[in-house]
Amino acid sequence: MEPHRKLDLGEGMSDKDLVIRPFRPGDERALNRGFNEVFRRDRPLEEWSWKFPAEPDGRFIMVAVLAGEVVAQYAGLPVRFRIDDAEWTATQIVDVFATRAARGPLGRRGIWVRTVDQYFDVFGRSGRAPLLFGFPGRRHRKLGILQLGYDSMDPQPINFLVRRCPTPMTGGRRLLYRAELGRDWEPRLDFLWRRVRHQYPVAVVRDARHALRRFAGHPTVRYHRFLIFPRLSSEPVAFAVFRSDKGRLRWADLVWDHRHPGALDLLVHLSGRLAAQTGCEVEELWLNGDAAAQSGLSRHGFEVAPEPDDLVMVARAFDAAVDLVALAEGVYLTLGDSDLV
Repeated sequence: MEPHRKLDLGEGMSDKDLVIRPFRPGDERALNRGFNEVFRRDRPLEEWSWKFPAEPDGRFIMVAVLAGEVVAQYAGLPVRFRIDDAEWTATQIVDVFATRAARGPLGRRGIWVRTVDQYFDVFGRSGRAPLLFGFPGRRHRKLGILQLGYDSMDPQPINFLVRRCPTPMTGGRRLLYRAELGRDWEPRLDFLWRRVRHQYPVAVVRDARHALRRFAGHPTVRYHRFLIFPRLSSEPVAFAVFRSDKGRLRWADLVWDHRHPGALDLLVHLSGRLAAQTGCEVEELWLNGDAAAQSGLSRHGFEVAPEPDDLVMVARAFDAAVDLVALAEGVYLTLGDSDLV
């Protein structure tokens, strides 16, 4: 096998040197290497494998190969997305990149845009994943709106909450509830989701299967997962996931029955203790589409602040039955809906 080399833009590549195709087993090393090169990261291959597990019909990844070298990727993570009473297969767009070799004037349309178009055809227009969404920053958002239809839904600002130096809890509602550590496979989340899904009419399905895939088995990250119960009950009324690192405690996910405000109080109490135990000076979370939770958190010192990376949610649908208006008006978002934690 020839050693890896960077393509020179002056080598005179043409369309006959370019192949755009879905992922094939064996691409993972080149894709992870390209990601690390573009984003200046050192992500291990084990983390790539955790993030992109094998799918029954293949991973949702489109790859551009120029003269035998991977130069671009457009990738998605499959999730089940509920909009009112309809459930759709969606892909959360992640790890999008184009190397320097992909940025030359090859043909009338750039390699990256052609790669995205192929993704739209193979995974979107085919019906395999008729909804895609993502969280681009300012630069990628402008490109996506100009060339990729990222304004099919009005881009949604992220509601970002912050709390510094938690103060001691007051009030006794939390004492009516108890907490248990969540497991990797947690079937009680299926019961909880059935209980509360009408309170989250526009959201990623947050059941046991989702939690297993999203918050279990990461090779380097430890997630703190808690189920909350009324003291005399075995039926959960809340679930939260936290990640602590670099002085920040981030709420990765939150699902709770709004009829139990004391359960949210207990989670706030637990987050403050966890922050203190792990040396975190600030707590952060995304919280779109849950006014009751925001009101409850504000009583405990959480304040709205600008999203640090100026991220927004964008979405595009390939089936006219996908209600993007309802999505824009009511979508529930936490950090766990992104790949930032």
